[in-house]
Formats: sequence, C-alpha cells, structure tokens
Amino acid sequence: MPITFVVSTGRAGSTLLSCMLALHPQVLSVSEFFTVLQGMLRRYPYPDGDMDGRELWQLASAPDPLADALVKNGQAVPEMFYPYQTGRFRAETGVPNICHSTLSLLSDDPDSLYDQLAAQVPGWPRRPAADQYRALLGLLADILGRPVVVERSGGSVILIGKLREQFPEARFVLMYRDGMDTALSMSKFAMFKLGMLVVRAGQIAGLPANASMDQIQASLPDEFSCVLSPPYDLSGLPAMRMSPVLFGQRWSEMIRYGTSALAELPADIQSQLGYEDLLADPAAELTRLAGFLGVPGDPDWIEAASKLIYADRVGTAGRLEPHLAAELREACEPGRQALEAFLAERTSPTERN
Repeated sequence: MPITFVVSTGRAGSTLLSCMLALHPQVLSVSEFFTVLQGMLRRYPYPDGDMDGRELWQLASAPDPLADALVKNGQAVPEMFYPYQTGRFRAETGVPNICHSTLSLLSDDPDSLYDQLAAQVPGWPRRPAADQYRALLGLLADILGRPVVVERSGGSVILIGKLREQFPEARFVLMYRDGMDTALSMSKFAMFKLGMLVVRAGQIAGLPANASMDQIQASLPDEFSCVLSPPYDLSGLPAMRMSPVLFGQRWSEMIRYGTSALAELPADIQSQLGYEDLLADPAAELTRLAGFLGVPGDPDWIEAASKLIYADRVGTAGRLEPHLAAELREACEPGRQALEAFLAERTSPTERN
C-alpha cells in the first residue's frame, strides 16, 4: 500500500489540499492522523514502540481535552470536520480523537466508520507501531475502496525524520506558502496561539524547549492555570493578540529543518507544491500532483476540487503596518532563503518558469 505524506509548517493550505484529495475516488485522504497520535499540540511523544491493537485503539479513540475544549468554546478549527451538532459524540463527554478530523473527512457518517474500526482494531496482535499504523490506514483503504493513501497533518514538517525512519517506503510532498502570510495566519489561529502559550509556559517554568505537555502541566505557572490544564477554559483565546513576528521566527525554524531533512532524501520520492501556485492554476498543479501520486488527473475531479478555492488569502501580510511588516520580513528571511535554495535544487528550470 503506497503512502504519501504531505508535510508543511501548518497554515500553508494543506487542509485545502486534503479536502481536494478527498474528492478523488482513488485517494484515501487522511487528515491529521499524527494529531491523533500526539495530541493537537504535538506535545506528546511520538508513539513508536511495539503495541497491540488494544493499545492502538486507545490512542485513536481517547478524547483530546484540548480539541473538546475548542469545540465547547465554539472555536473548532477548519481541520475539524466532525458533525458536532448531529453526531453521536459530544465534546462535553469527549469525542474520540480519530473522529474530529480523520474519519469525518473520509465519510459523511464517521460514527459508522468508527464502529467498523472498533470491531476489528482492538483484536490485532502485538507488532511495531509503524506496522499498526499501516494496518489501520490499509483497513480504511479497504473499507472505502480508495487504494492510494495520502496523509496530511498540519505542522508535520517537524516529523520528516521520524516518518522516514518509520515509513522508509513513503513519499513526501512539501506544501509551502509565503512565510509572511503564513506567520500572520498562524498569529490569528487558535492552535498556534495555544502552541505559543505552551512555549511561553515552558520558558517561565525553566523547562527545555522539547518538554512534553505532561512536563509543562506538572510545572505550570499560575497565569496559565485552567487554560493549559483542566478545565481548559479557552474563552479568552480569540481576544489574545500575538505578534506575527514570533510566528515568523517559528516558520523559519520549521522551514529550515524541513528543507534540510528533505534534502537528505532521494529527489524521486518527493515533490513540492506552492499554495500560491495551487490557487493561481489549480488544474496544472493538481494534474502534476496526480501524476506524482499515480492516480488519474480526471477533469471532473479537478473541476470539483477547484471550486474549493478562495483566492483572497494571498498577500495578506502586505496590509500590515510598515514597521511590523519589516520586522516580520526579517524574521522570515532565514526560512525564505532556505526554501528558495531547496526549491532551486529540487525543481528543473522548466518547472520554475
């Protein structure tokens, strides 16, 4: 079963791409699978030891308290497709993590799909974690009759090394967007705001940058109590203002890591997709992507996918006050240079033109 990972910094258009791919009859478009494994903020260690089916299902079905808190506070993010008003599960009592984004993009009836998995997965034998993940994705592919698996988790560019280690047969698509626009979008987005609060809490507590959520919560400064710990009161999150410069720095760090990691991999197992290019010429970009995935670039699919585009999200950072724009540009410059150099190395002159 071929697996392709779409990796990005987040806020780079990859959710749009997941929705487009979900319309293709041969593609199993798996959204936010690594959010299921690591939590919404990627603050829990990547589970890579041996596990049995019961342990895998516990990972997949356990509620994520932050995800449920977002729903309860009316702040469900675009990646969360579950029918919260009509579905069986409620945020007040806990929505299985795999239902928020993964199963709800794959089916109009995610509860029934959940039940099909629940009837089989817990009985699986003990084996390496990566084999369990392959089996779960393979089961979904079989149930839905979609043989080509494409997984996309926002911010997964930081997982490239782990993904290559666990899935040596996999291929990669780097999805990227203008750094300034990305950082500005991050600064307004609930999950990135929460992520920055977690970073700040860890710094105040004197913890290392890679501290887990459990470690941070164990030393949580008073000012973050009840926001980053139960009952997760996120009502004040929309009003919080965070400088996009902070996120520009984060974008640069992620891009520099991601391009460095991808540069170590063979060129023929990876492709690149620019958000702005996708919006400007969806037919050309989707046709090229379909060729890389090994599926037909059917005109009906391309037409349907193109209708999902909103083109007013390009150049948003150009509306910033000049002084702030200059600071943001400086913060994004290391990432811009790394991305430009990587693309120049990985694409032919014809593709660049």
